[in-house]
Amino acid sequence: MKNNKTTHNKLLKYLLGSIILATLTACGGGSDKKSDSGCLTVLPDRDHDGFPDSGDDDTPFENGKYANLENVVNSEGVKRILKIAKEKGVDVKLQLGNNPPKLNGIFKSETGGYIYYARNSPVRTMGSPIIEGESKYCTRKGHSRALRNSPKPFGYGSLFGVLRGEGKYYSIYSLGAHPYSNECTNYHVYVENGKVAKNGDIVHLKYIIAPLGYEETRAGACDVYKGSKRWEEVFTTADQKKITDVDDLEYMCVDEGKAYVPYETWKNKDKESCKCTTDVEIECE
Repeated sequence: MKNNKTTHNKLLKYLLGSIILATLTACGGGSDKKSDSGCLTVLPDRDHDGFPDSGDDDTPFENGKYANLENVVNSEGVKRILKIAKEKGVDVKLQLGNNPPKLNGIFKSETGGYIYYARNSPVRTMGSPIIEGESKYCTRKGHSRALRNSPKPFGYGSLFGVLRGEGKYYSIYSLGAHPYSNECTNYHVYVENGKVAKNGDIVHLKYIIAPLGYEETRAGACDVYKGSKRWEEVFTTADQKKITDVDDLEYMCVDEGKAYVPYETWKNKDKESCKCTTDVEIECE
């Protein structure tokens, strides 16, 4: 079984820009090929420092300082990137409230978005447009998971983070630890900032990526991340329209009224184990 809508008229557009998915797998826990159709929103964090175990060791970075999101928002790296964003015309108001809107359901974004600032980004170039695909949000108890897919070569990505907000406004903070070598680990925060409109769409989407620091066991091991070499980004995307008819989806597998992104697994009505492939096809056994 397959979602059979063709996308030839859109594939050409994807040659023009970049997308956030590569960052989602690089920042905030990475893609989880063992994920299933349940709502797993919290990744393991043995040392409780806010950074998922993937890439992080068992010693809390800076004594767990960034497990407190106020320290994240007030960090030098985040303050700097917010200032840069404002200078570029992107006013990002980070949320820390404990009454965020619910982010659940399937969303679709076709065109729009722009990379306003990208320094040492592994995936984006300043001035390029961004085209997205489809997203599947799930939130529980102050945590959020977004699974996303777009046409190749961009493909699948995931974002796990802490959800904060007030009323219709929210921020998702995703902390990431990225080993550069056995002697150097780099720490970043990726933040999705937006608003849930009355019709359920996610609008005014803005994103920042800022460094929080590094940990090196040998002097100079993290030189690749220091000073002007630090990874920083500011970008926006098009509004994400809430989908009520899964047959409108192009980049997710659809089975009996439910949608799945690549690597998700589930049981079908015949009790077979099924998975969604990277070609957006359903395989069952």
